[in-house]
Amino acid sequence: MDREEWMGVWYPRIARTLGLSAEADTQAARLLEELSDDVRTCEDEARRMIEGRTCVVFGAGPTLRDSFNRVSLDGCVSVAADGAARIFMEQGRSPPNVLVTDLDGGDDVITWCAMNGSIVVVHAHGDNKDALRRLIPILLEKEARLILTCQVESFAKIRNFYGFTDGDRAAWFCHAMGAGRIVLVGMDFGSRIGEYSKLAAHPNPDLKLVKLRLGMELVLRLAKEAKVYTYRGSARLGDIPETDSFT
Repeated sequence: MDREEWMGVWYPRIARTLGLSAEADTQAARLLEELSDDVRTCEDEARRMIEGRTCVVFGAGPTLRDSFNRVSLDGCVSVAADGAARIFMEQGRSPPNVLVTDLDGGDDVITWCAMNGSIVVVHAHGDNKDALRRLIPILLEKEARLILTCQVESFAKIRNFYGFTDGDRAAWFCHAMGAGRIVLVGMDFGSRIGEYSKLAAHPNPDLKLVKLRLGMELVLRLAKEAKVYTYRGSARLGDIPETDSFT
């Protein structure tokens, strides 16, 4: 995907479907830039860690709990989509190498990841300005390793790697960083909302399911240009192949 496809096709369609405001999304991106001031982002570090390697991307779908303890991460880069990182904390595992978050997966798990070495890919959109104001100063105080993203035009240090939901955006991020393979775990995009999907109950589950369908379409689009697999036991996504191997 390139900028023209995202800004000309995908983002306008998503905005129409969900009633998003490009102006509000841009304001949030500007706010993220202001809050992060002169912080040095660590995109180069992420690329060195990911390039050519297998990224195991954990989504917050219903199959995550059953799949998590069967996954071996030896030699792989672990990437969690927002609330999916909570299972690492609950199970006493090291935090994921990368956390991709729009900051609604729980302040406790976000700061736990940041304080224990995760690269935190923070996303700005029109609905999370309050979370940005609350958490960015904390993450900066903790000297978190940050990458800053948006879903509109990139500018300055705010980057758009494509994708919309935390899950598909995490996969697109891995692709942008040069991953050799991307294996999706608990990335179900089905008719049920996973227990790790959001800290609070979803006020509009029907809207959440619409977002999940858009996320699935974006994963299928990614599979046209990247080596994407679903972990055996997670939901099948179109004709994306299954695997239980991470080598």
